[in-house]
Amino acid sequence: MALDSDLSIDVSKFRPEAASDGIMKFNELLMDRMKSEPKWFRIGAAKYREMKSKGETAIPAAALLDRGEPFSIPSREQGRDIPCRVMRPQTPRAVFMHIHGGGFVFSSETAQDQLLAGLADDGGVVVVSVGYRLAPENPFPKGPEDCYDVAEWLIDNAKGKFGVDLQFVGGESAGSYLSMVTYLHLAKSRPAFHLSGLVLSYGTFDLSFLPSVHNFKKRDTLIIDKEIMDHTIEAFCPDMSLEQRREPSVSPFYQDLHGLKLPPAIFICGTEDCLLDDTVMMAAKWQMCGGKAIVKIFPGAPHGFTLFPPDKCPEAKQGLDANCLFVRTMMR
Repeated sequence: MALDSDLSIDVSKFRPEAASDGIMKFNELLMDRMKSEPKWFRIGAAKYREMKSKGETAIPAAALLDRGEPFSIPSREQGRDIPCRVMRPQTPRAVFMHIHGGGFVFSSETAQDQLLAGLADDGGVVVVSVGYRLAPENPFPKGPEDCYDVAEWLIDNAKGKFGVDLQFVGGESAGSYLSMVTYLHLAKSRPAFHLSGLVLSYGTFDLSFLPSVHNFKKRDTLIIDKEIMDHTIEAFCPDMSLEQRREPSVSPFYQDLHGLKLPPAIFICGTEDCLLDDTVMMAAKWQMCGGKAIVKIFPGAPHGFTLFPPDKCPEAKQGLDANCLFVRTMMR
C-alpha cells in the first residue's frame, strides 16, 4: 500500500515566503492605521458605526451607487420589515442572497454597493443584500432569524419578483457564518429546496474559537484578533458559556452534516487571518460529509481582504474573481 495521503493540501500557500511584498506592505499599513484607531468596544458600537460611515476606520467607507434599489421583506414579527438592497445585472440568471459582515455589530445592506454590483454583473445574478439586526442591541438569534425570513421569502417569491429563482447564499466574515446557518435552517424548514452554491469568505464557524484565533499574533491588530473576537462574540451571544457556544444551533462547525444534501461551497481566506482554521476545517468537514468544497487560500491576505480596493490589495480582485467564477460555474 502506497503511503499517499487521503487528504491533500497545498502547503506552499501557507508558507510565509508565499506572500507577496505588496500584500505584506499593505498589512503593515493596515496595522499602523489600526494602531491609531480606538477599539469599538471601548467607545461603543454606535460611535464606531458613525466612524465607519465617515471613513474613519481601516475598512473603506461605503459609496452608494444609484443603481442600488432599496427593498424590504416582511419579518416573522408582525408589523416589522427587514431592509434589503437589490443590485440587478443586465441579464439575470439567478438570485444571490448576500449577507454582509461586520462582526455581527457593524455594517448594513448599503455598505458594499461596489462589491455587489461587481458580483451582479460578473456573476449574472440579482443580488439581494440583507439588512439584518445587529448586536449588541439585537443579540442571537435576532440577526440569524432575519436571514432565515429573507431566504424563505426569496424561495417563495424571487421568481415572481425578479424573474429568476434563489440559487446562492453567501457573505463575508460574520456574513459567512450567517450564510451557513441560513443554509442549515433551510435544510430543515425547506428540505425540498436545494441551493446551487454557498459563497463563504473568511467566515467564523465555531464561536468558541478554533486554535488559529488563539495563536494569531501580530505586532498590532490586523483587522481582527482574539481580543476583538472576544468582544464581538460576547455582543452577539451575551452571557453564553463556551459549552453553550458549541451548541450546533449556535456554532455550525458542530452540526451533524451527515444525511444532508450539501450544496457546493467555495471557502476563501487569507493566511494572515485569525479565522484561517475555520475555513480549512469547515471545508474539510464539508467534504467528509459528501459536499463539494472548493478552498482558495491567499498567501498574506488579511481578514476582510476582498473589501479593499484592488489597486491597494491585489488579492482582493483574485478573491472576488474566484467567487464569481464559482457562481457562474455552479449556476443551474
